[in-house]
Amino acid sequence: MIREKFRLYSIANLLGDIILLLLSFLIGYLFIWGEIKSNFRELFIQASIAMVLCWLVVAYFLELYTPKRFEQFEKSFSKHFQAIVFHAMLLSTVILLFTPYTWPGILFLYGYFCFIILDTLLRIGLMFRLRNERLSGKNTFRVIVIGGDGMGKRMFDTLHDYTGYGFKPLGIFDDKVVSGDYSLNGTIEDAKKFALEEKIDEIFCALPLRESERINHLLRFAEDNLIRFKVVPDFSAFHNRNITVDFYGFYPVISLQPEPLSNVFNQMIKRSFDIVFSALVFIFILSWLIPLVALLIKLDSRGPVFYLQNRSGKDYQIFKIFKFRTMTVTEGDTEFVQAQKNDARITRVGKYLRKLNIDELPQFLNVLLGDMSVVGPRPHPIKLNEIYRPIVEKYMTRHLAKPGLTGLAQIRGFRGETADPEMMHGRVVADVFYIENWSFLLDIKIIVLTVWNMFKGEKNAY
Repeated sequence: MIREKFRLYSIANLLGDIILLLLSFLIGYLFIWGEIKSNFRELFIQASIAMVLCWLVVAYFLELYTPKRFEQFEKSFSKHFQAIVFHAMLLSTVILLFTPYTWPGILFLYGYFCFIILDTLLRIGLMFRLRNERLSGKNTFRVIVIGGDGMGKRMFDTLHDYTGYGFKPLGIFDDKVVSGDYSLNGTIEDAKKFALEEKIDEIFCALPLRESERINHLLRFAEDNLIRFKVVPDFSAFHNRNITVDFYGFYPVISLQPEPLSNVFNQMIKRSFDIVFSALVFIFILSWLIPLVALLIKLDSRGPVFYLQNRSGKDYQIFKIFKFRTMTVTEGDTEFVQAQKNDARITRVGKYLRKLNIDELPQFLNVLLGDMSVVGPRPHPIKLNEIYRPIVEKYMTRHLAKPGLTGLAQIRGFRGETADPEMMHGRVVADVFYIENWSFLLDIKIIVLTVWNMFKGEKNAY
């Protein structure tokens, strides 16, 4: 039933794409010529056939309408834009070779511009509808996790916490006794009975790969009872890096992919966006906001408008970060103390500047200078680095990329004071994941959610 529902979402998405594609080019036609011309009917029929067939070909090869595309926002939209680019190339070739009509370039421009806007809205609507259903407990797969080690517990927590994936974990099973703050729901034999009685849709097997006999036994059970089976290997030692699996004969070989930002082309894309975005912020926002905030700071307390502090950047290079001053005291590197809730050092104006993240906006100058990026791991004060680098695993990996004004860790709640190593560990995990899985659309997603959080307010902003 649930898989049938997924197929309905995919069909609705496909039909919506096709309808909006034709509608977009119709809007472009009317915008250019302002009327329906005598040859419109024949042109539109041939054009519709060409556009639809080209879209179906592109959708097939890019696998646009598989249910997993709803699970990850940035990957779904990345495929969406790739499809539009390939569709434009394929459609141009078909028109050139097989149709007697010549389409003006301006029609392509208007048509695809409308299509990008309308189809993006459609995908966002379908995605939020599916996500809301999952949050309400509908449209979810009932699953269990096999494996009581740390990987099994982490997998269970992930499926439980990230409801957008559409899974409802009902238990963890293993034959051995586990230690820690959780207990198993039974043995593997109990898991098989539970799976049949509760009509489990999928089994996530987090057993160590060396236990091939038990894994194969579970796989046969799943296949015999039409339950989907997934293996969850522990790749945490690979720092969340993307991997590919190739087959050498009958044997799978795992290859680690380098972090995306080590690619020169990706670096150019990110840097170009940083320059354009920062320049627009300076022109339309900071040009009037800086004088206004400077006046408020001067009226509220004595001291400079801006606060400069040493921070660690890419490859642990030290640079001066720019911030609006929000405290009555500005410490040096060795005297630095993190801001805490109800901190007496924070000024009246500073309280609101920090709450709305306005105090960070001068860092767009750091972005233009090349010390920072709009999105990346937040740069930490030197003293904080010296405290946490010996005790938090992978801490220094954060310095493989330029620091950012905002980052994945901040939109996931790891913002502000890091009072204990556990909080810092969560921030580092998110930062390392960002570095190993960067994409341009992931940056856009983080920026959008950061702006949303600014208006919504954040409990850790103090």
